[in-house]
Amino acid sequence: MLPPRVALPILALVSLSGSAALAQGTAVVDEGTFTITRAGTPVGRESFRIIRAPAPGGQVYQATGTSVIGEMKATMRLGTDSLGSPVSYESEVSERAQLVQRLRGRGRPSRFGLFVQTRTGESAREFVLASGALLLDESVFHQFFFVGLAAQQLEVIVISPRSAQQERMRLQNSGLEDVEIAGRTISGRRMSLVNGDGPRIVWLDGQGRLLKVALPDQGVVALRDDPPK
Repeated sequence: MLPPRVALPILALVSLSGSAALAQGTAVVDEGTFTITRAGTPVGRESFRIIRAPAPGGQVYQATGTSVIGEMKATMRLGTDSLGSPVSYESEVSERAQLVQRLRGRGRPSRFGLFVQTRTGESAREFVLASGALLLDESVFHQFFFVGLAAQQLEVIVISPRSAQQERMRLQNSGLEDVEIAGRTISGRRMSLVNGDGPRIVWLDGQGRLLKVALPDQGVVALRDDPPK
């Protein structure tokens, strides 16, 4: 903007698809759309779907979404382990219908490798995955869902894939705060990721579903269009 996990959950996540995934007990944990505003003016929209599936030793998540902000469109698919740490990532970013960036990420024990293709060339980088690592793509908001899975951490490592950067951020819990969505008031748990660039504030409902994300230093707010169902 934006401990080793065994290999079996990674393989399980890649293999889950369609009716086979449903047969194994896949559940939708959050799904919806956001309106994105800057200084109060709508600038874009984002749709998303997050599923949870059983895997040996725990569970895995897969988050898919499409974001359109101005003339920029991004599609993304993030796979994580049960704590929200990334194990796979795919993203394509286009501007005026022209592809400008393609990202591919794959995890292995203690590491996450990222391959980036742009108009000017290719690059690769590998990140060390510590406890509490999250992937938060720039200008993508539904991925803040995974902040809730790291709620017990005092600090998290945040990977920003488009810029291929990694930074340590403090995680602060600020208690409950109401959020108004489509004329309905919902009690939300407010959490903040804080570093020198300003906070990223997240509101989650009692079931961990994402209600709102704010980037105060940029004047950006992503608010859910309808209450979670």
